[in-house]
Amino acid sequence: MSQEPTVLQSESPHESSTHIVHALMQFLLAIRYRWNVVATSLAVAGLLGGLYFATATRYYGARAKIFVRPTGDNLSPSMTADGMRQQSLMPTFENLLSSTKVVEGAIKYLQPEDRIDLAGAPKTAWAGILKKNLSTQVVPNTYVIEVGCRSKDAKAAVSVVNALVQSYIEFLDETHRGAVVEIKNILTEEKTELAGQLAQKNQQLLQAKYQAGDLGIRPDSPTVHPVVRRAIYFNEVLIEAQRERAELEATLATIEAAVRNGQNLQQLTLTVADVVGKELLLRTLGFDSRDAVVQANLEQDLIGDRAVLNAMMEDLGPAHPSVIAKTNKIRMTEQYLLEYQQRIDSRLAEIQDTQLGPLLLGMVRQKLDETRQRERNFLAAFQQAQAEANTRTCQLAELGIIEQDLQWLRDLNNALADKIANINLAHDGREVRTAVTEPPMISEKPVSPSLRRMLMMVLAGGLGVGLALVYVLDILDDRFRNAEEMQAQLAVPVLAMVRQLKTSQSEGPEAIQVHIDPNSAECEAFRTLRTALALADREARQIVITSAEPGDGKTTVLANLAVSYAQANKRTLLIDADLRRPGLTAMLGMRGVEGLSGVVRGQRDVAEMAAAHIRPTGIEGLDVLSSGPRPSNPAELLANPRFSELLAWAESVYDQVLIDSPPALATSDACVIGRLVDGAVIVVQPHKNRRRLVVRAAESLAALKISLLGIVVNRVGSESDRGYYGYGYGYDYAAEYGADEEKDGVADGTSNEEDAPRLNFAEQRDRPQEDPAAEIVRRRIA
Repeated sequence: MSQEPTVLQSESPHESSTHIVHALMQFLLAIRYRWNVVATSLAVAGLLGGLYFATATRYYGARAKIFVRPTGDNLSPSMTADGMRQQSLMPTFENLLSSTKVVEGAIKYLQPEDRIDLAGAPKTAWAGILKKNLSTQVVPNTYVIEVGCRSKDAKAAVSVVNALVQSYIEFLDETHRGAVVEIKNILTEEKTELAGQLAQKNQQLLQAKYQAGDLGIRPDSPTVHPVVRRAIYFNEVLIEAQRERAELEATLATIEAAVRNGQNLQQLTLTVADVVGKELLLRTLGFDSRDAVVQANLEQDLIGDRAVLNAMMEDLGPAHPSVIAKTNKIRMTEQYLLEYQQRIDSRLAEIQDTQLGPLLLGMVRQKLDETRQRERNFLAAFQQAQAEANTRTCQLAELGIIEQDLQWLRDLNNALADKIANINLAHDGREVRTAVTEPPMISEKPVSPSLRRMLMMVLAGGLGVGLALVYVLDILDDRFRNAEEMQAQLAVPVLAMVRQLKTSQSEGPEAIQVHIDPNSAECEAFRTLRTALALADREARQIVITSAEPGDGKTTVLANLAVSYAQANKRTLLIDADLRRPGLTAMLGMRGVEGLSGVVRGQRDVAEMAAAHIRPTGIEGLDVLSSGPRPSNPAELLANPRFSELLAWAESVYDQVLIDSPPALATSDACVIGRLVDGAVIVVQPHKNRRRLVVRAAESLAALKISLLGIVVNRVGSESDRGYYGYGYGYDYAAEYGADEEKDGVADGTSNEEDAPRLNFAEQRDRPQEDPAAEIVRRRIA
């Protein structure tokens, strides 16, 4: 037989919200159930509130409104910077109203009859007493402060408010008038000192301009200063001289290498001509410098004549005289230039071997020396110009800093002058305007105690304390409130809820309610239990019935369930495994009869001894194996392998085996049996069992991997159940339905199919008894 543990399942979000709603409804039921607690709390609160209202001292109030605004043009609060600043000052003006200085000033204006609240108190405490009776508040988004006072006399309250307003206005005038004069003196001293700094800074500026030779050109100006422009020019010509020197050095190195290697120097002639100049080269070779000029002019003319000839060919044709003349001129020019180049080449060929190399080297070296000297001159000029430019730049930067400082001093001087002028024009030195916009009025109606406020406090306090007491009492009540809560905490289904059964003093079958009155509403719960077990996820042919504590009615539930199985034509065996307090054996009147303890301790075959010890109950299809003599070690006896063999034999003979065991928390017997059967059922009595004990019993079975099939709620259906705990829901309908069914059956002359004719206990007693073993064998053969 496979055993599966009972696992506590986690709640889904939907189940969680359902649980919250259920808890709220449960709290409402608790309030309804303990309404007397809430009513008592309200009554006590009402009594205390009425007593206080009748005995409390009456206080009268007076209020006034004061307009307080810093000077400015804007008369309404705004989101501008000035408006926000003025609004931020309102809490300060409000706090000044209740300051000790203002309150002490107001006391001087009070007449003796207005000091009713100060009677009997020392003068040092008068200011504190008045401050406790004062209240101030800024009207939102305005420059209005509302001030109020309460007193034992209505006229005294008005006098106190008037005195406070007068003292407040005087305090503001004196404070701000003195502050304005002091500020003006400070600003005047600062302005005088600033004037001296301005004169000193002007003199420093003039001296700096003279030293710098200021032309009015600043570093951020687009115009370049002449000194800086001169440094830029010498830098450019120095770079050009350095470039030219580098080219001459490279050319000299090339010619020296060609001379050493005996190369043809005519190829280097053009390179030297580009470096030292073509005119100088020709003059050195012995040609007239004018020939070079003529050659250059002829080359330019040749280019122009060719362009003209191309244009004439397109317009006049090749046979035109002008075209022919232009063609001859071009040919003669080309001939001259060719002959001139041939003369140069011939001259170069003559001196190739002896004079050309030294000639080229001398020309390049001479040019290089000239270039180096020019570079040195440019470098010296550039360095001098650079130093002058740097000095002038520093002087101009210093001059700019002095001008900035001077401008800042001028701006500060102007700001101080404007501030002093504004102070002189600010309403004779007053920076805060105050006016009473709403004077205090005498009120004949007291402000304290307030009947409306008292009623609200009584209602809120009474309900709050009452609901808190209901909640605490409900928390301290360690009982399951309903079947849903039981299922949620134990994570197993409630299989059935059994009402309170009638107490029977008889023994045997007549002590079983389902047998003597099968059509009653109470018996319907056992048929429901039988159906729930039959429709369970796993087949449960062997079931152990236990409870958390003694006296929960597990034996009664077991016996009635067994009769229900028998009435459904199920061969059922009852085993009283409660070897410590065998209640089933006592119920069926089998005390002193050999039973379970004898079978397990015996030496003969288990099947043979079981058949010999099992007794019929007098109810068709139902047999019982009593507990037998009480052993000294019940737990060890149930752990004996013979007990397991007994259960295996019973499963092969009977359709259903029900076992009664001791409470799960009292002994370990239920756990030992639960490991050998298909599942366990716990019987719970809501008004008796504590929640923590039932949870502990279920957890102990789950810890040993015993399959807990469900819970049977026993002895429910009273008025308290229906009113608060909710276990009796639906049984009134079941009772009415059963009564109607029974009535209809009598009228129709029919009966329930489960009420087939069977012998009652008296007939069974008078009937000749068969040997029990023979009866069991006969049933097995059948």
